[in-house]
Amino acid sequence: MTAMPAPRPERRSAPDPTTTPRPRLRPVPTRRRRMATVPFAMVVALVLAAGMVGLLVLTTALQNQTFVVQKKQAEADQLADQLAALQAQVADARSVQNLAVAAQKLGMRPNPYGAQIVLPDGTVVGTAISVTGVEIPSVRYLTPEQADAQIKALAKAEAERKAKLKAEKKKAEEAAKKKAEEAARKKAEEAAKKGAGQ
Repeated sequence: MTAMPAPRPERRSAPDPTTTPRPRLRPVPTRRRRMATVPFAMVVALVLAAGMVGLLVLTTALQNQTFVVQKKQAEADQLADQLAALQAQVADARSVQNLAVAAQKLGMRPNPYGAQIVLPDGTVVGTAISVTGVEIPSVRYLTPEQADAQIKALAKAEAERKAKLKAEKKKAEEAAKKKAEEAARKKAEEAAKKGAGQ
């Protein structure tokens, strides 16, 4: 084994600064510091917890608003029903029949020969004739008391009719039941006679 000296690297001459351009100097980028694992996990957990709490608060607020809206809608429906009932009462009070009944209570009678007043200028068309109340004998207006009495009488007559029909139906069912029992008894007697004859 021989030991040979290692070859020496060749010496290069230093570059001439006037002939070769120097490379531009750049700042070395600093290393980004990494967040530690535990604090990062805590930050993520806090963000998630805050989001969940916010979502819970938002849904609760929306539900409360929904309940308020439903309550207001129910109140609006109830008020609409009351308004419809009041409008029906007003329309009923304005009806011709109710006006005629009210006029009759005040002692007024229908006049088939009435005069007409033209409102813009106030002129009277026709001749006004006073009435005694017998001009239209077929017209008869009922007071509310008379109408109630008629309604009660009609209801009583209807109840009596239904009771009579029910009694007749019960009587017919009893007669059919007696007929069926009589037929069964006759069949039993005939079967007994046949059994005794053999």
